[in-house]
Amino acid sequence: MKRILIFMGLLGLFSCETEITDFKTENLSDAVVVYGEMTNQVGPYTVRLNYTSGYSPFDATQFQGESIPGADVRIVEESGSAIVLKEIQKGMYQTPASFQGQVGKKYRLKIMTPDGLDIASSWQVLSAPTELKTLNSKYVNSEKVEDMYFEMQASLQDTRGSDDYYFIKRQDFIQFLTTCPTPPPPPAPVPICYSKCWQAVQNTQPILMDDAFLDGREIKVPLAAIPYDDFTEWFVQLEVYHVDKATHQYWKRQEDQRTLGGGIFDKVPAQIIGNLTCLNNPDRQVLGYFMVAGKTKRRVLVDRYNGIPAASYQKLVNLVNFKKLRFQDSPIWDCRQAAWVPYNVGLNLPVY
Repeated sequence: MKRILIFMGLLGLFSCETEITDFKTENLSDAVVVYGEMTNQVGPYTVRLNYTSGYSPFDATQFQGESIPGADVRIVEESGSAIVLKEIQKGMYQTPASFQGQVGKKYRLKIMTPDGLDIASSWQVLSAPTELKTLNSKYVNSEKVEDMYFEMQASLQDTRGSDDYYFIKRQDFIQFLTTCPTPPPPPAPVPICYSKCWQAVQNTQPILMDDAFLDGREIKVPLAAIPYDDFTEWFVQLEVYHVDKATHQYWKRQEDQRTLGGGIFDKVPAQIIGNLTCLNNPDRQVLGYFMVAGKTKRRVLVDRYNGIPAASYQKLVNLVNFKKLRFQDSPIWDCRQAAWVPYNVGLNLPVY
């Protein structure tokens, strides 16, 4: 009889389903997070400030933490002169457009938060920029459309006699086309139809390189290929930052943790401290980085229309029609309103 009662009790536990609807989460970290950069290019430069403790799974606007408004943010030059950044939106600070970093000078970021935290970055020398030597594409044909692609090729010319480190951002801009609705019958005027827009696919992983064993030589930049899945225009933009060793190591640690494979020899994940400290409270965590570097950028068009073999192009046309890539089922007068296209930046490419 006792065994039967125990069995019935266990059965009740397994069959009972409780829905928890009233719970709270708490983020115990109140670290300050800072990110900003300045280069030899014309500004403005932007610095973002937030606390990590503001994260809420129910508030999408706080996915980066609670913004820090009302701070005094300055970029200080080694001579003592300073540029005050203006708060353009909550927690976002920007220099005047006329301010431009000078190669060879030292700079640091200084922040005084509303609650009295005195934060400063380490001094950094703005290095000379390194130009891209090549940036182009090469069409690679195949029997199937799915196997056709454009190989991206890029390289930079390293300077001989110094240890050089590079941080490279890649941004792709892809044109997309929409279908215009059937115009109204005469004599009603035909509305203007905007059917060509651009999307800027999000890419948050930098390309990190150095000149170890390649001092003074041409260094190839590893770039992912572009698929031949449409004949619309595609631009690839590279921003090359000539950074110091400390900056390179910071981002290398970030990438090492991001790419952990789950093996027993993986590095143990840990909080990565950047180049910012709280001067009047050393125990207060300050995360993020203020990057000072020489920068060059270049944008190249990958022509997916001209120079393609006629047979290959016709295969692509058939694929486009089959997959309805022109949104025939969702005609729209203005492609800027195509909310179903991710990262839609509108009719024009961002200013280069």
